[in-house]
Amino acid sequence: MKNSSFRLYTIVVSESRFIKSGRDRFSGIMRYAALHDNWNVRIVSEGAYATSTSDPSPRTIAPDGIIGHDVKREMLSGRRRNIPFVAIDDDPTNGNAFRVDASVLIDDGAIGRAAAGIFLKAGLRNLAFVGVQHRSEAFHQRIRCDAVRECAEKAGATFCAFMPRADKETDFARDIEKLAAWLAKLPVPCGVMAYNDSRAQMVIDACHMMHLKMPDQIQIIGVDNDVEICENMHPTLTSILPDFYGAGYLAAQLLDDILTNGRPRKTRDARYGINSIVVRESTQDLKGGGRLVNLAREFIRLHANERITVKDIAEALNISRRTLEIRFLEITGGGVAEVLRKERLERVRRLLIETNRTISDIAFDSGFDSPTHLAGLFKNTYHMTMGEWRQASRR
Repeated sequence: MKNSSFRLYTIVVSESRFIKSGRDRFSGIMRYAALHDNWNVRIVSEGAYATSTSDPSPRTIAPDGIIGHDVKREMLSGRRRNIPFVAIDDDPTNGNAFRVDASVLIDDGAIGRAAAGIFLKAGLRNLAFVGVQHRSEAFHQRIRCDAVRECAEKAGATFCAFMPRADKETDFARDIEKLAAWLAKLPVPCGVMAYNDSRAQMVIDACHMMHLKMPDQIQIIGVDNDVEICENMHPTLTSILPDFYGAGYLAAQLLDDILTNGRPRKTRDARYGINSIVVRESTQDLKGGGRLVNLAREFIRLHANERITVKDIAEALNISRRTLEIRFLEITGGGVAEVLRKERLERVRRLLIETNRTISDIAFDSGFDSPTHLAGLFKNTYHMTMGEWRQASRR
């Protein structure tokens, strides 16, 4: 017999077992419960609050505490809503159906930085992020997107994002067409981080539609490591696995402490990070043309202001000019001279904004032989003179 001080706690877990994150979080909670014999855990899946015999309604079992993600207010009758509650990955800016005693949040910034780090280590100079439409994910995806952007800016790489309007109802065919058109305009080679594996699957499908080569032109990283998706894509998908299991365990630990020592005056916040990064074909090391183009782009970035020519770039890479031009055409769809010209014009724009140097000085310091040639090229490209650009930018 148990002693008189023993207390059996009935815990309700609101979690979806149809997605990997939900399954893993629930596993972490159940592991904690297995180590504490006074825990009686019941799970309530989305949409099954009072309809499933295997998922009983918490209205009928009077739980001592709740752990969950996006917990619905109708879970409990009014008199039972004032019970300890630990939220997992709920948007802290959105408010909640219950008073939150503890909040366990994923470190979205760490996930974004990890993805950007993989791309930058591979030598990619173009990064991108693809978001989802669901309003409930807006908080998390904004942080991930900003983390990738900051890493790109710090490394001097380009960045762009595809962020569809939240909860705007459109059919799948139209969604993927818009994504495909956006992908086709990306500078390549480019590293694309998708908000999750499901979205990464859509990115891969869109790349196939536009005949974009993976990973030579587009490298892709997803999040969640949902093996059913990652292992059955072509190419197989590299994915970041957050520590969902640890999040569930931590949430249970926090709730146990609250049940034992009482509810805190302020919400207790805890973070969890990355369990592992599973590398697959979608980010394999670039070979052949893709690697050659990356090396050429890096050489251009470092030496564009030195009046180098396409022949100089080819000689630096120890290949023929024809081979270099062919590889650039295969991977980027354009020529080496075009990339060199864009790099020089970007330098001109930066110098116009950041310095008071004369147009002639800027022209010669950006690799142009003639200020007159630069003036004409700049106006044809940006539809304003360099003086007008400088004034407009400073305003």
